[in-house]
Amino acid sequence: MTDQDQLLAFTLNGGATGARIRARDWSGHPLGPLPHWPSALRTTLGIVLGSSFPTFLAWGDANYLFHNDAYLPMLGKRADSTLGLPYQEVWSEVWSDLGPYVARVMAGESFFFENYATTLYRNGVPEQTWFTFSFSPVRDETGIVRGLLCTVIEVTDKVLALARHKEAEERLALSLEASGNIGTWSVDLDTSLTYVDERFARLFQVDAAAARSGTDLARFTGMIHPDDRPAVLAAIEHAIATGTLYDIEYRIPQRSGADVWVNARGKLFGPATSTGTERRSFAGIAVDITERKVAEQRRIASERLAAEASERAAETMRRLDVLLDAAPVGIAYVDMGGRLLVANSYNRVIWGDHPMPADVDGYGGWRGWWPEDSAHAGRRVAVTEWPVSRVLDGEEAAGGVFEIEAFGAPGSRKTILVRAAVIRNDAGVAVGAVAANMDISAQVAAERAMKDSETRFRLMADDIPQIVWAANADGDNDYVNTRWFEYTGEALPRRQDWDWRPHIHPDDLPLLEETWRTSLATGRRFEIEHRLRHHSGQFRWVLNRAVPSTDAIGPDTRWLGTLTDIHDKKTGEEELRTQSRRKDEFLAMLAHELRNPLAPISTAAHLLSLGRLDAASAQRTSEVIVRQVRHMTSLVDDLLDVSRVTRGLVELDLGTVDLPSVLASAIEQVRPLVDARGHALAVDADSALPLVKGDRVRLVQIVTNLLNNAAKYTPPGGSIGVSVAAAAGSVTIAVRDNGVGIAAHVLPHVFELFTQAERTPDRSQGGLGIGLALVQSLVQLHGGTVAASSAGLGQGSTFTVTLPAIGADHARAA
Repeated sequence: MTDQDQLLAFTLNGGATGARIRARDWSGHPLGPLPHWPSALRTTLGIVLGSSFPTFLAWGDANYLFHNDAYLPMLGKRADSTLGLPYQEVWSEVWSDLGPYVARVMAGESFFFENYATTLYRNGVPEQTWFTFSFSPVRDETGIVRGLLCTVIEVTDKVLALARHKEAEERLALSLEASGNIGTWSVDLDTSLTYVDERFARLFQVDAAAARSGTDLARFTGMIHPDDRPAVLAAIEHAIATGTLYDIEYRIPQRSGADVWVNARGKLFGPATSTGTERRSFAGIAVDITERKVAEQRRIASERLAAEASERAAETMRRLDVLLDAAPVGIAYVDMGGRLLVANSYNRVIWGDHPMPADVDGYGGWRGWWPEDSAHAGRRVAVTEWPVSRVLDGEEAAGGVFEIEAFGAPGSRKTILVRAAVIRNDAGVAVGAVAANMDISAQVAAERAMKDSETRFRLMADDIPQIVWAANADGDNDYVNTRWFEYTGEALPRRQDWDWRPHIHPDDLPLLEETWRTSLATGRRFEIEHRLRHHSGQFRWVLNRAVPSTDAIGPDTRWLGTLTDIHDKKTGEEELRTQSRRKDEFLAMLAHELRNPLAPISTAAHLLSLGRLDAASAQRTSEVIVRQVRHMTSLVDDLLDVSRVTRGLVELDLGTVDLPSVLASAIEQVRPLVDARGHALAVDADSALPLVKGDRVRLVQIVTNLLNNAAKYTPPGGSIGVSVAAAAGSVTIAVRDNGVGIAAHVLPHVFELFTQAERTPDRSQGGLGIGLALVQSLVQLHGGTVAASSAGLGQGSTFTVTLPAIGADHARAA
């Protein structure tokens, strides 16, 4: 190998980038031809090119940039034109922030940045990105700093994943029902009264009954540790003023002398400022985290002691320069026999105080397992399966993810990413291998936590009695819990073309869709009552509510909603309103009916009191009083009858009754009214009718009420018919008329109390509207049924009473 070749050997292990450097004519560059480059530059650049992790070198006062193949993806579309350019030209968008650090590195300082956020234009458009990297000075043979070395990892995906996970956990925590060590609190911002549950009261050593009835907020904040109180008050004020999440940890001194640690979370419910009409509250939960804080303090102390011990041990073993010490990964070099030559300090952070094996067989003491998602899940990693062993066995590069147990930490596992590559000399002969180890336990834990969080949510959603649903930002439904299928009777599993619209009542669907579109457009809470088809086929009323959720770095991304069955509540309210209306109408009707007789009675009494009437006039005047009193007595008797029947106070005087005699008595009572209105009354009875068991007086009352009802609602000169017929085991009495008839919507309610007002709003027929209700009650007491039918207004009516017969052997001629 010529001297020229030896000077270029540092590029041989550099992959595509090394080949580009080697092939380029550098005579026009300020650094000059490659053979003239300083040896410190060539040595450092050789290490950079041979590294399997993204690394770049900024050399000289002009910060000329050189990088390895692993760094190319970070450059984006700039990858083809950056070699040898000044750092500030390549990354002009970050120079104003990082330039001062570059200057300090050139002065001898080192820096480490974790999850550094910046905006890059590497692909022509702005990108929000995050990186973890280190800046280290590179010195020449005389110790003078000549350049800057950067080892960098892009963690954008990790940061975004952690942000989404954090947001999901916050939403889930606020939606779960408080239990165990979790207490709930709510501050009425209009009254400043605070309402808490028993667990919260116990944390603050406040009487639970008093706390539930409302206590001034200052009573609770005054119990907070004096050192924590200002921060808590400021956080409360900020959360209320801005509507942001309230999340703070503080201590509560106890009577025992110990402190209880509390994590309080909450938010503002209602408008940001008082409107005078809409109530506002500031509510949330408080969790006793004392055990966690104590354990955390112990862990911090333990980690501090361990870090101090590790640092003391590392000082005696450090073999690498500032580059390796500053790298945020564990780096190790081995020769072709597997002997561990060098390991940086971070490698010991990952692996603990590990040995320095003399050959590959010594790797047996390094404990590792294949992770859960691998083909060999749970199996111990064999000596020959470690990436370093595979490279020494002939592979150019190898890598993998493993779960390991660090030396000195039995039973404790962490997840690492390992990458290994062959090291070749100037002749291209393999002389060893380099391995890089990165602890990715936090990333793996974050991914696992996100999966666990989603699983917990689905389990919770399937366990609550409401229907739970979710939709994306466009309003497309992508989740319903199993309650939907139980409620609607729809078969599982959910089909790809599943649609909720066919289950909505057609009359409610347009308003529902319009409300949903408005909520999607404005981000406002979605709430509507509508009818949903039940698995029984009935449409039942439900309350449909949904709220938007927002990721930490973006606008509304999802909607979470519930459907609650309110059918019984809604229909019960309607029935109460109907009954109340009928009661009011009846009271007005009763007042009218009772007042009508009072006028003639008053007039007659006044005339009698004057003493100027002759005997005939006095007689007529007295008869007026008698008639009106008799009418009022009839009204009161009807009311008393209804009252006794509805309260079950009527006792029937049962006996054997023949219906023809009942019919004759009823006709006799109603005959004056029929004749007065000029009605034609026709009677049709079978020749042989069976006897019935009943109270003769009440049976006469039933038929009389039906005939009176027919006479009232049949215009003068109309026809009324009464028929009695025998059927199998029963007797039927039918009263027909060709009067005003009954509207279809009133017909189902004619036997209910106070329905008369609906049939005749003008009250022209008089009466209290309780006669038919009394008929139905008396018929039911006799074990019979009564029914009404009408073809409509102006078509007349028919009322049919069916009573059980005693038996054919007791039948007799009418």
